Amino acid sequence: MMILVFSAAFVGLVHSLAPGHWLPVVLMVKARKWDVRKAILAAIVAASGHILLSLLLGLLTIWIGVHFFSDYEAEIEKYSGLMLAAFGFIYAAYAYKRHAGCHGHTHHGPDPKKGKTPFLFLFSIGLTPCVAVIPVFATAAAESQWLVLLTQLSFSLGVIAALVGSTLVVLKGLVKLDHPFLEHHGDVVTGLGVTLMGLLLYFFPHS
Repeated sequence: MMILVFSAAFVGLVHSLAPGHWLPVVLMVKARKWDVRKAILAAIVAASGHILLSLLLGLLTIWIGVHFFSDYEAEIEKYSGLMLAAFGFIYAAYAYKRHAGCHGHTHHGPDPKKGKTPFLFLFSIGLTPCVAVIPVFATAAAESQWLVLLTQLSFSLGVIAALVGSTLVVLKGLVKLDHPFLEHHGDVVTGLGVTLMGLLLYFFPHS
C-alpha cells in the first residue's frame, strides 16, 4: 500500500519540478511584485488546475476499468506491478525522445506575459494532466477505494509541495532551479521512478 502512496507523491513532486510548471508563477509574482503570501496562493492556484485534471482523468480511467475490465480484476491485480513498471519505462522513453532535440534553456510552458487575468492564467497553466500518475491510481483501485483516495491525496500534496517550494526558493534566491535538466529530463526521471515503484510492487506485493 505504502509503495503506491509514495509513488503518487513522487510522481506529483518530480513531474511538477519542471520549470514549465512553476516558472510562469515566479515570473507572474515578480512582474506584479506580490508578497510571499500571495506568491504561495499563486503557486497553489497553478497546482490546483494540474491536480484537478489529473484526478478527473484518473477517476475516468478507474470507471472504464470497473465497467469494461471487471472480469479480469484478479489478473490485473496480480500483474499490476509489472504493468506499472512497463508504463513507467515507456513514459520515460517517450519523454526522452520528445526532448532529444532540445538544447539549452528552451522552455515548453506558456508565456505568463499573455495572461490578462493573473489567477485565471495561473489556473490554466495547470490544465494539463500528469499522465504518469494515472496507472498508479488504476493500480490502487484494484486494492480499495481508500487506497485510491490516499494516492490522490499524496499526489496532490506532491504537486503543491513542488510548486510552492520551487516558487519560494527561487523568489528568495536560495537556489536556481531553472536548469535545462529539470525541463528536459524531469519526465524521464518521473517515468523511471514509476518503473522502480512498479517493480517493488510486483516483487513485494501489499507492502
